[in-house]
Amino acid sequence: MKKNLQNLFGEYVDECRYSTQLRPETIRGYRESFRHFSNLMPDVVSADLLSPEIMTKFFKTLQTRVRFVGYGNNRVEKVGVKASTIKTYWSKLHSFFEWLHNRGHIEINPLVRLKAPEVEYNDKKALSGEEFHQLIAAAMSQSNILLCKRDLAMIFILYFCGLRKGELLGMRMADVDMIRFVITVRGETSKSKRDRLLPIHRKLAMHLEDYLKERIKLKYKTEKLFVASNGDHGLTTHGLKHWVKRLSGLSGVKFHLHQLRHTFACNMARTGSGVIVLQRLMGHTDPRMTQRYLRSLTVEDLRGDIDKLTIDI
Repeated sequence: MKKNLQNLFGEYVDECRYSTQLRPETIRGYRESFRHFSNLMPDVVSADLLSPEIMTKFFKTLQTRVRFVGYGNNRVEKVGVKASTIKTYWSKLHSFFEWLHNRGHIEINPLVRLKAPEVEYNDKKALSGEEFHQLIAAAMSQSNILLCKRDLAMIFILYFCGLRKGELLGMRMADVDMIRFVITVRGETSKSKRDRLLPIHRKLAMHLEDYLKERIKLKYKTEKLFVASNGDHGLTTHGLKHWVKRLSGLSGVKFHLHQLRHTFACNMARTGSGVIVLQRLMGHTDPRMTQRYLRSLTVEDLRGDIDKLTIDI
C-alpha cells in the first residue's frame, strides 16, 4: 500500500527532530517549503507521483503566479519570487526527496536531474556606521533605565560578536565571564552544535557591566542574560521580533537582526581578519558560508589590500 506523501513528510520531520536533532528553525524551513509544494501541487499525494516534470511545473508556477502582498492600502500585486527563494525551496525539498530515495520510497530523487539555480547576491546586508549610530540613539531615547541599558548591551553584543538569533536568546548569565572578558556560545544554542568562546570588546564590556549592574540592582533572578520588558524572565522570540520592530520605528533604520551579523563579518574583514579566523568567530563549519557574509564589501574596502602590493618580488 502506497504511503501518503504528507505522512512520509511527517516521518521525515520526526527523524529530523528526534534522531538528527536539527534546530527548530531548520525544521520550520522544511515545513514551509513542503507546505508551498503541497499547496501548488495538490494532486501529488504519493511519492511515486514525484518526477522531474512535476518539479519543473512547481518551479514554473512559483515564478509565474500572481500573488498579493500586504494589507489594505498597502496591498500590492507581485509576480513570481526571487531566485534565492527558488534555491531555498530546491534545497529543502531536495533533502526530503533524498530521504525518500534512501528509504526506498522512490527510485530516484526527482531533483537530481534539475540543477539548482545559480544565485548572485548583490544586495547590501551590512549596516553603515550612520545606521548603527541611529540604532544606538534610539535605544538611548527611552525612559526605562533597565531597558535602555539592556538594549544597548544587545546592540553591542550583536555588533561585536555577530551572534545568531538563537544564540542571543539562549545566552545565560553564566555564559558571560567579566573577569576573563570572554563570552561562551553554547553548542545547544548554535547552528553548528559546537561551543565557541568569543573575546569581549572593551566597548561591549562597558555596556554589559552597566546593564548587569542595573539588573542586579532590580533583583532579577532569571538565568537568561537578556530579560523581557514585562517581567523577570528571558526575552522570547516574539519579544525579540517586537524589539527589532520598535527599534526600527524609533531609529528610522529598517533592519533585521541578521544584518548585525553581516555587519560584524564585514567589519572584521576590513580589519584584516582572514576567513579562517572569521569562520571560527562566527561558528561556521564551512568557510564557504563565511564568505557569503562578505558580499557587502565594496571595491574601496579592498583598495587597502591592493595598495600593499609591491614590485619587490
